[in-house]
Amino acid sequence: MKVNIKNLGAVKSATIDLNKRLNVFCGRNSTGKTYMAYILYSITSLGNKSFGIKLDKKLIDLLLESNVVEIPLDLDQMYDFKAKESNKIKPNLWKLFSIPESKSNDFFLKTEIDLTETKEEFILRIHKIKLNDKLKFHDYTFTIIKEKENVIKVILEEDIIKNESFVRYFDLVFLSILYSKLIYYPVMSSTIFPVERNSIFTFNKELSIKNNERYDLIKQLSSNKDVNPFELFLNASNRYPQPIRDCLKVADDLETIKKTNSTYYDFAIEIEKELLDGKVIIGKEGNVEFLSNKTSKSRTLSFHQSSSIVKTLAGLIIYLKHTAQKNDLVIIDEPELNLHPDNQIKLTRILARLMNKGLNLIISTHSDYILREINNLIMLSSNDKNLISIKEKHQFKDDEYIDKSCIDVHYFHYKSKSQADVNSVKISEYGFEIPSIDDEIKLQNELTNDLYYTMRYGKLE
Repeated sequence: MKVNIKNLGAVKSATIDLNKRLNVFCGRNSTGKTYMAYILYSITSLGNKSFGIKLDKKLIDLLLESNVVEIPLDLDQMYDFKAKESNKIKPNLWKLFSIPESKSNDFFLKTEIDLTETKEEFILRIHKIKLNDKLKFHDYTFTIIKEKENVIKVILEEDIIKNESFVRYFDLVFLSILYSKLIYYPVMSSTIFPVERNSIFTFNKELSIKNNERYDLIKQLSSNKDVNPFELFLNASNRYPQPIRDCLKVADDLETIKKTNSTYYDFAIEIEKELLDGKVIIGKEGNVEFLSNKTSKSRTLSFHQSSSIVKTLAGLIIYLKHTAQKNDLVIIDEPELNLHPDNQIKLTRILARLMNKGLNLIISTHSDYILREINNLIMLSSNDKNLISIKEKHQFKDDEYIDKSCIDVHYFHYKSKSQADVNSVKISEYGFEIPSIDDEIKLQNELTNDLYYTMRYGKLE
């Protein structure tokens, strides 16, 4: 599924193909990369979707009786749901970017967001989806299997108490979530790691969404304005942009999150060994701690005491350990943040392995080390048998490669003073080039040579 976006901040026009396992955003500062990442998160985040599509009570009764039910998919209803969800994105951009609603038209009046797909294309795509995945909704774990064009089998795996609360939740939420996952397939949900991520767990108590919502409520109630207390209680705080707000909600809920292990738990342990040389731990009070392999096993470091690499990667580790699901979209703004070049290269290889284990990725980067390693991984996808010795020499794992058909690279740059173009970069079997980065490296090399030879041999002619 492709998303066309026009007149968003600095961006004049861009098309992003969410069918690609990896989308890479490159370009100078202030060219719209973060805005683009935010929009794509808003579109694909399950937390942003409407609820309330009713499921036939006979189907609910059948699930309660046997733990298994086959749900026929109403494709007309699904297409209408998709249109409704698409149409509500633009009116809520002020919430996404945390600006006053009164100023929304000043920034987004000409913004266009189009999920380019005809109804016929949509139906054909849904028909082709094949699924056999475990999905967790609230406190309930289901398996969904799609082998037929218009039918999904739902299996409730856990022996739970099917009380009124379960029935009400299932009735109001399940079908809406199921539709949300299918209409954006292959992306079935998304999570984001913004550049502010190293502050989320450092200051989560001070920035707590729950605490700030209480503060906002008290502030409004103590004012002289005529307010409706019930509406204030229901309204979510708009103190932060949605991606940061959602990260803070995760930080508020770590005690609950740590009770479940995801299918990527063991992979997260591998990342800890390779990059952190220790373990990220969620303490008894829901605080994040770090147990270094270099210190006593009984002594953990507080998050404030931990190194910058731990602060940067803790959110990703916790996500992979506890909430990641196959076909999630993971959006990382500047994965190179706080990482030495060797760790940037290691992380790039890890991201390739995540792709090949079923996750979708969007990364926005300024790092030449990451881009060059992506090019290396593209070349390693070749069937050339002569590369085997290179893989062994540089200790590449079997799943550390990127098929060039699975990646799109987008170059953000200004052609005029006011708006940035977003161009698709040509990818060959040898990788790709980013002009703004390659040009700067060339200029710096020329400067270094000029300085060196002038100092060594005298004035240059």
